[in-house]
Amino acid sequence: MTTAKTPTYLELKSDNVGRALDEAREKLEPGDELRVEFSRVTRIDPCVVRGLEALAQSAEEKAAKVTLRGVNVEVYKALKLARLASRFSFEG
Repeated sequence: MTTAKTPTYLELKSDNVGRALDEAREKLEPGDELRVEFSRVTRIDPCVVRGLEALAQSAEEKAAKVTLRGVNVEVYKALKLARLASRFSFEG
């Protein structure tokens, strides 16, 4: 019998996005479920895109699930352009 893990929540603020994503990636364990709160993030820069790429890669390697919550339209468009949107789940 397997025990379901409790999802881990990560709330991002505009000033710590890159660093917070790196820390989350380093702590990600096989089978984890991570929910990342983006409601305070109004835009993303190339550093954040690289952080999200690394997080997505790590999650795929570890069979972990990452859900992005509260992503605004502009951030979602940037994720689509960077071909990252399909690598994550989204919640309103």
